[in-house]
Amino acid sequence: MNHGKIASKLLFVLAVLTCLCWGCSGSDAAEPRARHGVIDLSVVDLLNSDPVRLDGEWEFYWKQLLTPDDFRGVNPPVASVYLAFPAAWNGVRLKGEKLGGAGYATFRLRILAGGKPRELALHLVDLNSAYRLWVNGKLLVENGVVGTDGSEETPNLSIRQPRLSLVDQPVELVLQLSNHQYREGGVISAIELGRADKLKAAQLRQWGLALLCIGSLMVMGIYHIVLFCFRRKNRAPLYFGLYCLLWMGNSLTSNSSGWAVGLFCENIPLNILDRISLICFVISVPVGYSFFRTLYPGEFSLRLQQMIGVVATFFSVLGLVVPIMTLTTAIPAYYLSSLLMIVYCIAMLFRALRRGRDGAFFILLGFIALGGVGINDMLNDLQVIHSVYLIHLGMCVFMLFQALALSLRFSRAFCAVEQLSEELSDSNRALKGEMAERSRLEREIVNISEDERRRLSHDLHDGLCQELTGARLYFSVLKRKLAGTDQHHPEMERLSMLLDDSVNHAYDLSRGLWPVEQDSSGGITSLEDLTRRLSESSGITIELIQDRRCFNCSCIGVTQLYRIAQEAITNAVKHARASRIVVALNCHGGGSVSLTVQDNGIGRSAAPLTKGGLGMGIMSHRARIIGGTLTVSEVVGGGTQVVCIVPCEEELVEVEI
Repeated sequence: MNHGKIASKLLFVLAVLTCLCWGCSGSDAAEPRARHGVIDLSVVDLLNSDPVRLDGEWEFYWKQLLTPDDFRGVNPPVASVYLAFPAAWNGVRLKGEKLGGAGYATFRLRILAGGKPRELALHLVDLNSAYRLWVNGKLLVENGVVGTDGSEETPNLSIRQPRLSLVDQPVELVLQLSNHQYREGGVISAIELGRADKLKAAQLRQWGLALLCIGSLMVMGIYHIVLFCFRRKNRAPLYFGLYCLLWMGNSLTSNSSGWAVGLFCENIPLNILDRISLICFVISVPVGYSFFRTLYPGEFSLRLQQMIGVVATFFSVLGLVVPIMTLTTAIPAYYLSSLLMIVYCIAMLFRALRRGRDGAFFILLGFIALGGVGINDMLNDLQVIHSVYLIHLGMCVFMLFQALALSLRFSRAFCAVEQLSEELSDSNRALKGEMAERSRLEREIVNISEDERRRLSHDLHDGLCQELTGARLYFSVLKRKLAGTDQHHPEMERLSMLLDDSVNHAYDLSRGLWPVEQDSSGGITSLEDLTRRLSESSGITIELIQDRRCFNCSCIGVTQLYRIAQEAITNAVKHARASRIVVALNCHGGGSVSLTVQDNGIGRSAAPLTKGGLGMGIMSHRARIIGGTLTVSEVVGGGTQVVCIVPCEEELVEVEI
């Protein structure tokens, strides 16, 4: 699948749909429009049709706060100009001067209703920034306090739906309005007239949709921030979570949601709401860019990220310190940079898609939708077009595609984890088999070594030892024959002693190589012989303590225990400087045999280190191949203790007494 071609087609479709939406958002030729301050609704069934927009030319009285009574005098005021609603009065030329945003004025419209009396309502929103409305000379609604300058004016922006009655006679609307807070003054959004229940239902739908999107933004924001807390190496969830929360704050406090925050917290100063809304929007741009750059650092510029951060910081500071009028006047410049950023980000996401970046296809589609509605809302706020705010829908679409990209990434990660788990399981099985084979080979090597020791022991015992013994016997016979003769020399005595020592040494060597099978009690008598011989040769007292339950030791590791004892006693004799060594062999009822070799020497820490010593490693290896555990520790008061515990699975045979 060529994602680039698909994305290009979808971009074209979205662009066409956006143009169609903008075109449809303009005036409808079928709807009535006001002409020179009069709108004819006599042919409209207001009770059964949708609410009607009171668009068109209203009478405009600049720098005049007029009341209905002023129009009933002898010399009624003359309209400065007819201003087409909805529109700001910014840019209107009066007496050669172009109006700015700040000021005050009065608007007037007459409605030709006709027909029977009807109970209807007006829908008022985005009238900057304080107003009073009279219907047929009666003050119907007042929002804020209208003033001729900023000190007299109390701004308030909210949605009002006052009720009024249409009769057969023309209905006069007189609207006083002042603005000293925002860059655009006047009626920004359309004033609608219709049944109260339909207007209320439409407003509730708008709030419901807005709250749904705001709740989704909050959930997605918190979810991604928590996701970042569990995996801090990836900062993309953090930026996306902050991005969602910033747009949640903007939506709650702006007119795009009908100031939904007022449903929960009343009487919040408008100045605070405006600053929160604008600052959230300003900060969202660098945060969104950081999200993209974290995902695709090879496509998005780091220097541009730093520049956006500086600009956002500057505008955020302005949002905290400067008056709202100054801030809203500077916002169009930020809109321009945001438009450029939208185009740049779409281009870079296309590049990421062409390079096959992970999730770029879904991120691109989502941002195309978000960028499109963002451009729509900014142009609508600048009064370039007359549309509706769609940022909620754009954010929901963007979150949907982000969720798709995230789920795709998770799915691939899970597949990779499953594959790695399977490979790891196979490797573990192979490793276990290899370890089992290695253990078997180690035991086989040890068995071969012991077999070789046994063969050499037998060869020594049955060969050299027997021959030396025979030589000693022949020499004894020869010595007796030569006794008392002239052929008897002192050298004969020395030769006799040498033969005796050689025979003893050969037997000792034979028993050292393979002591077990030469004793009827397995390795136990050999251990006694070992302690006796080493005690005699070293001059150190070596004591053997036994607690056996078998007459013949049935432990399959008895040979290795003997070797461990042999190594431990030899180490104690050579290095411990001990005067007493205790060897204990205990057969426990729980199916284990323990060997303990303890000396009263200087201890391991004080003993001199030997280069190339293999004794401890060999003892640990011997204990491991028979399934035992070896521990070496210091003894309180001085000395070293070596303990080896091995399992014994054979049936125990009680010692016969």
